[in-house]
Amino acid sequence: MNLTQYLHPVDFNKSDFISIPYFDSLFCNMYKFSDTDKLFDIENYDIALIGIPEDRNTPNKGTAKAPDLIRKSLYELYKPVNKIKIIDLGNLKKGNKINDTYAALSDIIHYLNTKNITTILIGGSSEFISPVFSAYKKSKKDITLCDIDARFDFGTGETFNSESYLHRIQEESVGVDFRFINIGYQTYYCPEEELSYLTNETYELHRLGIVRQNIELTEPQIRDADIVSIDISSGKSSDAPGHYNPSIHGFYGEELCQIARYAGMSDKLTFFGIFEVNPDFDINNRTSKLSAQIIWHFIQGFYQRKNEYPVKENAEFKKYMVHIPDIEGEIIFYKSNKTERWWFEVPQEKEEPKIYSCSHEDFLNASKEEIPEKWWKLYKQNM
Repeated sequence: MNLTQYLHPVDFNKSDFISIPYFDSLFCNMYKFSDTDKLFDIENYDIALIGIPEDRNTPNKGTAKAPDLIRKSLYELYKPVNKIKIIDLGNLKKGNKINDTYAALSDIIHYLNTKNITTILIGGSSEFISPVFSAYKKSKKDITLCDIDARFDFGTGETFNSESYLHRIQEESVGVDFRFINIGYQTYYCPEEELSYLTNETYELHRLGIVRQNIELTEPQIRDADIVSIDISSGKSSDAPGHYNPSIHGFYGEELCQIARYAGMSDKLTFFGIFEVNPDFDINNRTSKLSAQIIWHFIQGFYQRKNEYPVKENAEFKKYMVHIPDIEGEIIFYKSNKTERWWFEVPQEKEEPKIYSCSHEDFLNASKEEIPEKWWKLYKQNM
């Protein structure tokens, strides 16, 4: 695939970055695709960064300006680890029609997936998760999307845009073992019928107030994901004012950074995106700088991966069999000796049991003969 046909190169100079020692900066330690590159070995890289200067299909007009502002704030940070292999592929070229842009992005993501390269997407609006999902559907039959958002963006299904993309993904998920996980929804932004419908669909929904009581419980949810998306309006407006409809309540910036680090640490995850950043509403580039720090934490987490997925029965894991009277059987748990993270088995109707991530709290509940809520949802979904 000739990526040069799809992308505009990065246009920054060394002189733009003088706030920290040059050789310690991300700007110096990330390879930047340029117009002079005709061929390059993309397989030499672990992560590819792509900007989406596009806002034609969202009420949040201005998101097209976000990629380079986020990128500049990112370049001004110290490298998170000594050795990184990251390429900045620049910005996606806008198609004549918005659907052309969607198709191009889907092709690029699919290509990077075949090369085992993790993608970071910046800029644009949330509906770009849909072409990302389409790219995964070309090669995977088991797709988990984790969305950090105050709203579900399910819409009515009559119009496809940044506020209804989930409806299209649901329609396209026929024939795919699709899981949707929301982290941080705010009930007063979610119609009751929509919330009820998504709950009945066995989607996994985690309310902001509950999540913020213990942010560490988001890690097992994120660990299962192939795709993690952050809508920047899920953050508090004091930390992330750059959105046309910001929320007074939401995650603090440090909580979004922690979530991003968990995403980076997930062995399964190969896509991370930050959407809906709108510089027109920002204050002193606060939202762009926060987005850059979120990406920094993702990169740091990425280079701390422990290669524990998929879980295998070996000396690095302890196996626990917990009897649950209500299901007339046992739930099998695994605990990593290396990281002390937990997983459990969930039976399938016609296949071997699948292993999903869980928390220590799930194990403790099972030990008290209580069925863990996550296990029960997955059991109903798979049987």
